[in-house]
Amino acid sequence: MNDNVSRRRGVTLENAILDQAWLLLEQKGYNKLTMDDVAHGAKTNKNAIYRRWPQKCHLIFAAISRQAPSINLEIGDHGSLKDDLTALFESLNPIFKIIKPDDLRDLIADMFSNTTSYDLFNVINHENDIRKSIEPIIARANARNEITLSINDISEKALNLPSLLIINEIVLHGKLTEASIEDIVNNILLPIFKAS
Repeated sequence: MNDNVSRRRGVTLENAILDQAWLLLEQKGYNKLTMDDVAHGAKTNKNAIYRRWPQKCHLIFAAISRQAPSINLEIGDHGSLKDDLTALFESLNPIFKIIKPDDLRDLIADMFSNTTSYDLFNVINHENDIRKSIEPIIARANARNEITLSINDISEKALNLPSLLIINEIVLHGKLTEASIEDIVNNILLPIFKAS
């Protein structure tokens, strides 16, 4: 190993590791990729990786986050609750274009197995951007008189449902399809939000 490679630190080393993780994810897929492979390809040791990312799922999530196009979940007014919800789900499509469905499904499954149920559902129910995006969508629908209840009157469970449905689609199918988005919006979310 030459001196320039062995002395990499900080952001330079992290970027080399993330670039190698991304390359190997594309070449081998999530299940066949190992931390040894990443360390070898990045010309570093596993300790340098584990200090930053204690598990493979954390490393790959960071690599995907670095490669993913920017996703704007601040959905503008599309004129109806249906169109706003559809736009929210469709805003995630860039992620599904850069990662294979099996790899995304395997990553999510691995993240589930490495997280306590409480922590997982706490994030899903309170600390995610999809949930935050639902609030202005519901407020606009209420202002347009499409729904009778305000954001404060709709159950937290109903407001968290879009996030759970997205995760369900990823775990089962590895992505959201146009048909699954239409089904979720028309047959699940619209009836719930309009009935709430």
